[in-house]
Amino acid sequence: MLNLLDWFRSRRPEGRTATEIYGSIVTQARHPDFYTVHGVADVAEKRYELLVLHLSLVLERLSGEGAAERAVGQALVEAFVRDVDGSMREMAVGDTSVPRKVRKAAGGLHDRDALYRQAFDGAEDMTPAALIDELIFDGQSRERADRLAHYAAVARQNLSGWSLGQGDGALPRFPAPVVGG
Repeated sequence: MLNLLDWFRSRRPEGRTATEIYGSIVTQARHPDFYTVHGVADVAEKRYELLVLHLSLVLERLSGEGAAERAVGQALVEAFVRDVDGSMREMAVGDTSVPRKVRKAAGGLHDRDALYRQAFDGAEDMTPAALIDELIFDGQSRERADRLAHYAAVARQNLSGWSLGQGDGALPRFPAPVVGG
């Protein structure tokens, strides 16, 4: 039944747009330079964290727009949940535990999205670099976190000029993973 519901959702214009945007986010988050140059561990947990960082940047941009953009943002979260569900099933996680783990991953997206927004908006108790160090580098590499936070700030700035109405397929344009400092 869920697959049929997914099919109906994917037929909506915002569902198709969200699927394309989600694909571009995944492609960017899986860029090899994040793992080789930035030193992010290439394990499922850290791939998830990089994906959530990119997804959060796009969701932030979409939330500041109109109803159509917010609908695409919601469809983007749904695409993420479907992807996490499919990935967990492929990794042979027991079927009975998948829904609980998917809920945990979706909750993690919500929590991290709020934290990234606070950090980028200048929360006094958390900088983007400190948050990235904690979530992606387990508090072990502030230098790498500073570089990745600089990338994220440039990506956020680039996304501020992006909108769904652009004629280039409406896909967000991320900077190269390694940006000048």
